[in-house]
Amino acid sequence: MSAFLIKNGTVFDSVTATFRQSDVAVKDRYIVSPDALLPEDKVTVIDAQGKYVVPGLIDEHLHLDLHGSMIGVNGDLLCITQGITSACDGGTCGASNFRQFYQSNITRYEATTYAYLNVQTFGNKSLCLHEEDHDPADFRPDLIEELFESYPTTLRGLKVRMCQGTLGDELGMRPLLKAKEISSHLKSRGFHCPVVVHYDNLPANVTVDDLFSSLDAGDIIAHVYQVKRETIYDAEGKVKGAVRRARERGVYMDDCHGRVHWSIPSLKRAVDEDFMPDIISSDAVRISEFTFPGFSLLYALTLQYAVGMPLEQIFKAVSATPAKALGLEPAKLTLNEGNVADLAIFDLQESPRKLADNYGNTLPCKALFVPLLTLKRGRVAFRQIFF
Repeated sequence: MSAFLIKNGTVFDSVTATFRQSDVAVKDRYIVSPDALLPEDKVTVIDAQGKYVVPGLIDEHLHLDLHGSMIGVNGDLLCITQGITSACDGGTCGASNFRQFYQSNITRYEATTYAYLNVQTFGNKSLCLHEEDHDPADFRPDLIEELFESYPTTLRGLKVRMCQGTLGDELGMRPLLKAKEISSHLKSRGFHCPVVVHYDNLPANVTVDDLFSSLDAGDIIAHVYQVKRETIYDAEGKVKGAVRRARERGVYMDDCHGRVHWSIPSLKRAVDEDFMPDIISSDAVRISEFTFPGFSLLYALTLQYAVGMPLEQIFKAVSATPAKALGLEPAKLTLNEGNVADLAIFDLQESPRKLADNYGNTLPCKALFVPLLTLKRGRVAFRQIFF
């Protein structure tokens, strides 16, 4: 098996959100003490001086159904090359098509792949002329439960889309309340099943207060910095009380970047309000992969760094916190001895370029997050030719 000694790097501990200067050794798929490497191991030495050695990133929300839904990205291209070793599909598929997605994509992707199940039976239809409706009468709790029984380690929650396109003017809060009911039942059976809420342009009969007040510890709000209709900010630019109280209850705030679900002023306001994201995810879809202003998870990290989010918080938002949200054990995903060797090495490179959003706003780039190497289970899955 392969053995590596990564020397001189700035190593990130995702649980404590701290950096240390140390070497990292890998042997037979696991992190080991450098003293455990023997001459006969034929060790590959990697000099990471001035670079960041971090646990493999977690992209907690992107769309990975490559062919079935017509919106999914190729996870092997967009994850491993970006230092991402674990990913979670953001509810692309529902009860009627999840098995196809599992068999054709999840089982073959190199990154460890999880999924949220769309509460709507036929899943996401965002590239159609109309979006899927979320009439609770069409939900199938029986089929949802059967899938959680069949894929208990892969399925990590229920996705519900709360926006004008899926709710119309009639459904109001009923889809979310029904999803919460199904989630509660599945939790009572021992499944990990938070509700993951797509928050976008709300119809007139659903308010931010309604939405955030209905969520419990462990639930996730995706697109928390979205800019359509009612946002999380009040008229004075302050974060609304219901939003802060949701975080205090343990609701995760997910940047869930995408292309249109954020703006530079909204991200800046979050820093000013000390309301930075718990989780940063890419929300990548086929039309945004490697295309600005979506590009990949690394563009979201670059933007958050540019608006003032500390580096320690950024790396925690793509490691320990999404691990907790997904019901994983963050301590097992660190670069501590005995853990599986999923890791990435990054350079932060200064750049004169301007960063841009979808609404014409720009800001100077503080540093680009440049992926240099990805190890998946101790194997080099990606490496830059110049590193």
